[in-house]
Amino acid sequence: MLNKRQGQRKQKEQQEKRPATPTFLLELPLVVDPGQAARLRAHLEAARQLYNAILSEGQQRLRRMRATPAWQEARALPRTHKAERAAAFSALRKAHGFTEAALHDAVKTLRVGWIAEHIEAVLAQTLATRAYRALNRVCLGQAKRVRFKSRGRGFSSIENKRNDTSLRFVLQSPEAGNAGYLLWNGDQLPALIDWKDEVLRPVT
Repeated sequence: MLNKRQGQRKQKEQQEKRPATPTFLLELPLVVDPGQAARLRAHLEAARQLYNAILSEGQQRLRRMRATPAWQEARALPRTHKAERAAAFSALRKAHGFTEAALHDAVKTLRVGWIAEHIEAVLAQTLATRAYRALNRVCLGQAKRVRFKSRGRGFSSIENKRNDTSLRFVLQSPEAGNAGYLLWNGDQLPALIDWKDEVLRPVT
């Protein structure tokens, strides 16, 4: 049987759980001229270089953290002592700057020169988050190594965590024409939208 405190905690956890929201990915072709295409390639190249830079910085921090005696001591703690292990690893991450927030701070110093002309601050944070997730998988033993983006491989896609600044997609209202545009660094790139497609039809 649950005591009163456990029951209250379980009820609170159930209240905090949000229902899963269905999501999907929609690819739309863009209409671009040669100049816009060149600028897009430059944006993506800047993103590739910045991503590799923050990934390298995070990798160095991870290696330094793992090389400390404190890391081995934390690993030696019994897995049954969950709270103690979690506190030890958390303290190590903070001490060595191996947290998502720390990489957000680090990317500010890497976003300089011509890269800053192509990648805004919010977009740089998104790249830092992407790098941290890849590094954290290695830290947790879910992956053997991280993959740097080569020039040939490059970035085929990039995301932004907000839709009100920097890289974003804007859709007009039906009254205004229902046109869609990708906005990025001064360019407005029309999207080809087939409203007869069943996937794109608004639900009535």
